Amino acid sequence: MTTLAEALRNYIEQATDGATRQEMRDYIDREFPKRWKPGAIAAHFYACTVNNPKAYIHHKWADRFFFRSEDGRFHRYSPELHGVNTWAPSANGDTDDFEDVEEAKIEELVETSISLERDVETHLVRSLDSIEKGLRFIDRQVSIDVGRVDILAEDAAGRRVVIELKVGQAKDAAVGQIARYLGWYGRRDSKRPRGMLIASEFPDAVRYAAEAIPDLSLVEYKVQFAFNAVVVED
Repeated sequence: MTTLAEALRNYIEQATDGATRQEMRDYIDREFPKRWKPGAIAAHFYACTVNNPKAYIHHKWADRFFFRSEDGRFHRYSPELHGVNTWAPSANGDTDDFEDVEEAKIEELVETSISLERDVETHLVRSLDSIEKGLRFIDRQVSIDVGRVDILAEDAAGRRVVIELKVGQAKDAAVGQIARYLGWYGRRDSKRPRGMLIASEFPDAVRYAAEAIPDLSLVEYKVQFAFNAVVVED
């Protein structure tokens, strides 16, 4: 029987331009319906990535065949293309803040993060007008030549709005990512597109980077929890 690692490795070997997490999830759901839980797939993305230093601690014996590029796409790792392995802690001396956390807990955190991002994105789609009056939803998870856009919208003036969502604190790479999307649409739209980067927190480095990109705004979100009593039927 094919293992999940074998299924993912076989897929990525055929993906000459690499693949996103969602593309690989779609493949697994299509070819192996209901065989593996989402958390197991998420854990394999984490464990099987050669340039993820933490994976060497929490998944010591994993087969590391993925290489994750800066744009978030996964590729079949090749020492000739990506360089020799310098990411293992034994090679570069890196330490890990989660060294004492059990492996199952790491997988749970990965799955929770993915679920939270999906939930926040769904809420955003339903509440765009609360971010900006007149903002209208167009599409979500849109694949273009330079990546996958989280949410596409249109503002009251008819301009395209490219929205990128990050769960937790935004990183420098997120600014470059949305700038790439804006540049791609800018060559195709008659009106210059706008961008929104949404995250729970923006460090100063990200704020400085965003100031250099015209028509890019930063939006912070806050997660609120609601508690409902569960009625148990007799």
